[in-house]
Amino acid sequence: MESSYLVWIAVATVAVLALLFVSGSVFSGWGDRVRGRRKIEMSLDAGVRHLLDGYLNEFARRLGWDDESTEKLRAAGEEVLMSLAGQDVDMSGLRRLRVSVRQEKGAVVMEFLAAPQGTNFEKQIKLLEQHAVPAEQELSLRLLKHYASSVRHRHYQLNDLVTIRVERPR
Repeated sequence: MESSYLVWIAVATVAVLALLFVSGSVFSGWGDRVRGRRKIEMSLDAGVRHLLDGYLNEFARRLGWDDESTEKLRAAGEEVLMSLAGQDVDMSGLRRLRVSVRQEKGAVVMEFLAAPQGTNFEKQIKLLEQHAVPAEQELSLRLLKHYASSVRHRHYQLNDLVTIRVERPR
């Protein structure tokens, strides 16, 4: 009887530890880092260009990308930032930007979500998924298409979601 009691305590302890591990990884973003996904949030204005540049440079370094590939990634990121910030000339500082990057089959996929200050980014993404329409004509993409292999821009109300894929040159 005493050994079955100890088994139940051990099972309960393992279950609690597993639950703590999973919830901790979800809320801390640890799971995103393990899967090669990273996020950064900042004010949407041209002055944060150095933050984005450092962020993308570090991501490329972790992937082992060479200088040419890293420059291509950084240039694509800067072009999206400047295009989105250029749309906000009359609303400077009123929107936030969340950039998430992930590795995907020899390429990097970047998502730029620009949303009003104080809103929940996850809710804004759901709104965009439900109501957004392609808005490529609104975003200056001439240089961006030179750096990125695919570009997708969706817009709904004050939200913009730009997803780009940058291939690593062979």
